[in-house]
Order: sequence, then C-alpha cells, then structure tokens
Amino acid sequence: MAYQTLQDTTRASQSLAYGAIDYTPQNTQDGPSNENSDHDDCIYKDHGIIRTFFIIFNLTCITIATSAATGLLTVGLPEISKKLALPEHLLLWPISVYYLASGSCLLVAGAIADVTDAKVINIIGTISLGLSVLASGLSPNGYWLIGARTAQGVSVAMSMPTSVVILTASFPPGRCRNVGFSSLGLAQPLGFSLGLVFGGLVEETVYGWRLGFYLCGTGAVALAASNWFVIPSGMWDTQLSWVSVVRSIDWIGILISSTSLGCFYYSSAILADSLEAIKEPKNLAVLCIGIILFPTFFLWMHRQEKTGRLALIPNSLWKKLPFLAISIMVLIQWAVVQSMEVYYSLFFQNVQLLSPSQASLRFLPGIVMGVLLNVSTGLFVQHVRIDYLVTIVSVFAAASPFLLAITNPAWSYWYTICWSVLLSPVSVDVIFTIAHLIVVDVFPPRMHALAGAVFNTVAQLGTSVGLAAMSTISFAYSKHIPDVEDSRDSLLRGYRAVFWTCFVLMCMTCLMAPVGLRAVGRLGLS
Repeated sequence: MAYQTLQDTTRASQSLAYGAIDYTPQNTQDGPSNENSDHDDCIYKDHGIIRTFFIIFNLTCITIATSAATGLLTVGLPEISKKLALPEHLLLWPISVYYLASGSCLLVAGAIADVTDAKVINIIGTISLGLSVLASGLSPNGYWLIGARTAQGVSVAMSMPTSVVILTASFPPGRCRNVGFSSLGLAQPLGFSLGLVFGGLVEETVYGWRLGFYLCGTGAVALAASNWFVIPSGMWDTQLSWVSVVRSIDWIGILISSTSLGCFYYSSAILADSLEAIKEPKNLAVLCIGIILFPTFFLWMHRQEKTGRLALIPNSLWKKLPFLAISIMVLIQWAVVQSMEVYYSLFFQNVQLLSPSQASLRFLPGIVMGVLLNVSTGLFVQHVRIDYLVTIVSVFAAASPFLLAITNPAWSYWYTICWSVLLSPVSVDVIFTIAHLIVVDVFPPRMHALAGAVFNTVAQLGTSVGLAAMSTISFAYSKHIPDVEDSRDSLLRGYRAVFWTCFVLMCMTCLMAPVGLRAVGRLGLS
C-alpha cells in the first residue's frame, strides 16, 4: 500500500535513528494486518482543499476557545473574585482545578479514544466543553465557577488527544499534517492571549467579564455540531465489543498514573495558593501519595513489558533520547511560558498600575509573533534540521525573561517589555509542532490519541508545577524585605526572581536541544 511503502522508504532511516517503535508491515503480519490494511486505505484519501481546511480550522478553534476561557479568567480573576465573593484561600482554584481535572483525565481519555471512535469522543468532549464554559459565565458564586472549570478540564481531556489522532488519521506525513500540528500549537497561546486581551477590554464595559465566556461557550457548541459533518467518519473500528475495549486498555496503569498526576496537580495548586498550606497533614498526605505512585507506575510498566502484556507508556520509550529530551523540554518550556503570561499581567497591573484593558493590549506583539511563527513552522519545518531549529528558537526565547528581569518599571514599553513579549512565544510555538511530530512517530498509529494525551499531560504538568514553583519563589523573595515601605518594590523583587528563574530554565533547554535532538534530523517529510 502507498502508506506502507512510504513508511519503508521515507521513514525507515528516521525510525532507526531515534528509536521509533517499528510498526512497519513486516512486524504486523501475525497480528491484524488485514484490518490495518483496510484502515490505512480508509485513512489517507484525498479530502479536498475545503474539507482539509475545515478539519484543521475546527480543531484549532476548539483549542482557541478553551485557551481563551483560561485567558479571560486569568486577566479578570481579581474582579471576578470580588463579584462572586470567592474566599481568599480559593482565589487561584478556578485556574488550578482546570489543570487538575484535565491532567488527571488525559491519559484515560486518550487510551479510550484509541480503541473506540475518536470522532465521537471529540464531539462529546467539545459539547461538554461549550456547556461548561457557558456555565462559568453563568456562575452565581465562586464554588459554581470552580465546579464549571472542573467540568471544562474533563472536557478538554477528551478533545485534545482526539484532535491529534484525527489529524494523523486524516492526513499522511507531510505538509497538511505539519500545518495541522502547527495550527494546534498556535491555538493554545493565541487563544490564551486573545482571552487576556478581550477580557481586559470587556471588563470595563457594561457587559462585564461574563460576555467572553458566553462567546467561547457558544462557539464551542457550534464547532461540535460542525464537526459531525466536517470530521471524516469510518476511520476507526467501531465494531469492537465493550469486552474488547476493556481488554485493550491498561486500566491499572491508567489508575496509577492518573492518581499520581492528580496528587501532583492538587499539591501544586495548594503550593501556588499558600506555601504554609502544604504542611497541613491532609495536604502532605496527598503529596506523599503522589510521590509514592510515581515510581510505582514505572515498576508496573516494567512488569507489563516483561510479561508481554499491555503497557500504557512502555518504559522502553523513555530510553529513546529524542523522546525523553523533547518531553523534558516541553515540561520546562510550558512551565516558563505559562508563568511568564501570568507574571506579565501581574507586572503590568500591580507594578506599573495599568488598567486591565491597558495591560491586555501589551500582549499584542506576542499574538502577532505566534501567528506568523506557527504558520511558517507548519510550512517549512520539513526543510530544517530539528536540533538546529529548536536550539535557535530556544536562545531567542531565553531573551524574553532576561529582558523583563532587567526592566525598570519606569522605562518605556518599547524599550525592553515589547521585545520580551514578542520573543516569549517563539520557542513553544515551534516546539509544539516538533514535539507532536516526534511523539506520533514514536507511538504506532493505533495509539496516536494516547500520544497526544502524553504530550498534553507533560505540557500541563509543566504548567501546573511551574506556576506553583514560581508562586513560591515570588513569595519567598518578596516576603521579608527590610526598609521597604512601597509594596510595589516588594512585589517587583519577587517578580524579578521569577523572571531570572525562567531565564535559567530556558538556558537549560538551549543546552539540551543540540544533544537530545541531534539524531532526529528532519521531520514531517512527505
């Protein structure tokens, strides 16, 4: 078949180079080879320009909607907490609980999508996403908002991994798939930034903060209806019995990993809110459970591999240097970029005393850069060596926190802050596309939803742990400062500590890229 021939000719050397799982036809003759043949013939048909556009457009807009909702909440949290009388100890929970819910459910959603119908899972997730975002806008109190954000996190866990498998099932390796991944990469920072900008603008109008949630929620529901017609059907085996579905998933591995991740997300949320809270017995117990289950997961994976049984994420994958390197880089860079987004807003409003609308407009250079960079990455990534590209963009991105760390708040926006905002998304926008190309190449086609879940789990873990760590660092450096009467100086010292930490972390990724990705060469070849 055309796709199998493509695997033999254009990807064989790449798979050997950085250790992708060998899923060429020679190794599948004893398994369901006929089923795979029919499956491949169905997958890679010509969808036409219009349908190709709308497949990528719809999946991108779903991610934009959910990221925009988080951006709306981030910039509007001070005002929202006042309107909903949110207790001080729960101030960050509307943001943190989203990552807690989605991060805990990503792996199970991805595993289920791989053995059922990814299209149906995606539509269900998108509908529930729209309804949960609408519920956020209708919140009468803070507890309702926290519940709605929890539901949004679970919904995103269904839509994110299935977006990856829909792209890989719809398009063969090449430009369309590259553009699809780069568009998904664009959607997350673009949606978040649009949410920041729009939230800052509408907060001071008669419509208030709820308008943004209404628009995002309505848009998500409309996209779910559209996806029923846009996403191709018949690309997944929907004839499996429930018994087959249950037997096709490593449920114990999912239980261990999801529980461990949930404990880490919860502990991160507690740390981000209060450093002293982690010392409480119940919170300390949760953290200890997460730490104990972490090595337990790898021991279970070793046992599953050794006995030839299903393994959720085989330990052998982590022995492949490019996969390990890109996972660590995603973890670090998502921690940095999400923390920078939050502390930009805090710097503008708490130190420079700008209004939410004025602060939101200062994110525009990053939005423009993100759009241009993601489009160009999708079109030209196959022409550049990956290790060179990632190293270069990481160096540029490292300049972003450095510029803000040396910034005097009295300086003009155009002196250093504009360039910092402009360079902030440079690395993650490129790495998003590259990481997906590596991850889906390491996992066999039948596990691409799980591959997307692994990527998003690593990214969200980086975000959650990063925000908690930066909050702790900021608090530690601004708490005890003698002879400081102006609280802005105290805050600025804490923020600068965060920016310097982000700079050091980005420098680490600059050193990792040429070593960890050297064997990859080029990706996304047709």
